[in-house]
Amino acid sequence: MPQAVHVIPPEMLDVITSHIGATISIYDRDLKFRYVSESFARWFGKAPQDMIGFSLEQMYGRDVFAGYRSYIQRALAGETLLYDRLLRSPAGEETWRTVSLVPWRDASGNIIGVVNSALSVHELKTTTEALRVANQRLQSHIENSPLALLEFDANLVLTHWSPRAEAMFGWSAGEATSSLVGQLLGECPHEKSSIRIAFELLQRGENANNRVEAMHRRKDGSTIHCEWFNSALTDRSGNVTSIMSMVQDVSARVQAAAQLRYIAEHDSLTGLPNRSVLHSLVDRAVQRARRTRELVALLFIDLDGFKSVNDSHGHGAGDEVLKEVARRLRLSVRATDTVSRLGGDEFVVLLEGDVTEHTPTLVGERILEAFQSSFHFSTCYGNSDVPREGEAWLGASVGIAKHPPLDSHVDALFKRADAAMYQAKRSGKGRMCISEQDEIY
Repeated sequence: MPQAVHVIPPEMLDVITSHIGATISIYDRDLKFRYVSESFARWFGKAPQDMIGFSLEQMYGRDVFAGYRSYIQRALAGETLLYDRLLRSPAGEETWRTVSLVPWRDASGNIIGVVNSALSVHELKTTTEALRVANQRLQSHIENSPLALLEFDANLVLTHWSPRAEAMFGWSAGEATSSLVGQLLGECPHEKSSIRIAFELLQRGENANNRVEAMHRRKDGSTIHCEWFNSALTDRSGNVTSIMSMVQDVSARVQAAAQLRYIAEHDSLTGLPNRSVLHSLVDRAVQRARRTRELVALLFIDLDGFKSVNDSHGHGAGDEVLKEVARRLRLSVRATDTVSRLGGDEFVVLLEGDVTEHTPTLVGERILEAFQSSFHFSTCYGNSDVPREGEAWLGASVGIAKHPPLDSHVDALFKRADAAMYQAKRSGKGRMCISEQDEIY
């Protein structure tokens, strides 16, 4: 016995549609409305009964309806569709809705129309769109920033490697493997890098963010100085879920600082360490000598006959001679020794590291031998712009002070060596003199 078919009366359908939060309309194959919900009719500013029998094109208008036609044709062909669309009411109100088109079939399964329902998703769509735009803007700022963006998970596995990181370090995102990350973070079996320490502080929750500088080797073998700005992202329980690093190339700044430091610490003419640097080196050497009982020596060198070069040939010639003096002094000492220019024609040699009782004398003799050949220079005379070659013979007076036996106080050691140098000058120049323990100065 066939089962009875219960048809939902229109009034019950109205009750249902008024409580599901969606607008509903049903239209036949001629695209004329057969049923509209209260909320759907309200969208057009009409009562439901005033829309029955009217076509979609009459209600929406030809231009608006043209935008829906292809969807409706697909539904009439048997396809069920679900899509988002920005709708404009006759009153000009715009709202985002998720539209559902379902074929309306009779008892035999023939498609006789379309059931159209639309659920408002305006707030969700607006929020999602705003979030998409914000993310897009943020991503654009990040990708176009001079800072490289790197992101790691809680176990320091790389999860993001920005295009700027590719340009900065030379490796593509596909090449940024765990081994590369380990190289950047400074994986060393004997010592942890400053970056690795900074990351561990973040992992342990001791820092929420930190900053560190490091030098890295790029893919092409060149080096780069970077400043890392690191921050940790945590969950509600305070556990670190990821670490983000923004990395800046500060090579130019580091190089500029190194250049300024070099200028501040070296003689501009000869490139030798200046008085300030020498004083620090001597202080460090005598402090170490107090602990190790090693011998430290200072050799004060004053040029004999240099004033006549300036007076006869000009300061340009004098500068060339001083540069050659510096070169010969460097060749006369050991690799562990330091040659410094105090100013004018005064130079000092610091001997440290494996210095024996005879080392200062041997180095002093090599220095005196370095002055056995003449110094050549070229200079312009009078108003002529054509340089002329010149030659000068110079000597050197060398004063030596050693600790021990002399006092290890830096200033006292300087004064002893200076006094010994003047004693060498008084003794006939072109020789060296050693400061003795009981010498008065």
